Amino acid sequence: YGFGMDSPSERAFAELRRMVDVYGWAIRHVLGTSFAAPFSYTVGLTARGWDELLITGLPADVADMFIRNAVAEQELRGAFQSGDRTEVLTESRSVVFVRVEDRGGLTAAERMLGDFEALQIVWPDSNGNFPWDIGCRNPPEVQPLLGRAPGSDRAS
Repeated sequence: YGFGMDSPSERAFAELRRMVDVYGWAIRHVLGTSFAAPFSYTVGLTARGWDELLITGLPADVADMFIRNAVAEQELRGAFQSGDRTEVLTESRSVVFVRVEDRGGLTAAERMLGDFEALQIVWPDSNGNFPWDIGCRNPPEVQPLLGRAPGSDRAS
């Protein structure tokens, strides 16, 4: 198995690199398994001086929309920071940005960029509660947090 030039993972990486070369950035979707939630992340925003963006627990098409909206919003207003909350990415509820501390799964970004910073776009449950809120309806494995929940900066 491994990473021969014709392996699916090498072809996927080559295509990702081509997208970054053409468009400046790309989105990598990692499918979920029976024991891990799906996640999607950007590769290439670092070149703009921004953090890479990541979102967990959503189907690729939905994750794609969140990430593309976040990039478009950053192009308008500047980079999001850890702790930022915005309602412009969705038609329904706000999301919160959290500093990613566990970058272990972001292998394509690591391989292409070396050292980088990332922000996780954290979405609320159907009642508007975030994973760190009491009463959040989603179990933790639905949307794994790859960083620390905001502390004193959250609204009460």
